[in-house]
Amino acid sequence: MLGHPESEVQKAEFRKLLEERYLVVRKFINDHADHPVLSALPFNSGYFMSMKCTGVGAEELRVKLLHEYGIGTIAIDPEHIRVAFSSVDTEKLEPVFETIFSVASEMAGK
Repeated sequence: MLGHPESEVQKAEFRKLLEERYLVVRKFINDHADHPVLSALPFNSGYFMSMKCTGVGAEELRVKLLHEYGIGTIAIDPEHIRVAFSSVDTEKLEPVFETIFSVASEMAGK
């Protein structure tokens, strides 16, 4: 309830959590900026981010990630994939992104 005295505290806690998740993803993306298959599009929030796929189709990558690794993503179009990370536990973000990048590399033969 918005008028509840605890709502501001809860909003601040959620903002902090989203910022932590954003920073983990941002660091991973920065550390993998030269990846030959996935390149991040600009993003600045703790909700989701998109990447351009080179050498692998976004839908094929999405299906493989879902069926073989249980990682859900969205193929925006044939060349772009979106990852919503706002609901992923902070400590699981790096392993999730490592898997996404590794699978993309395997699929592209790189």
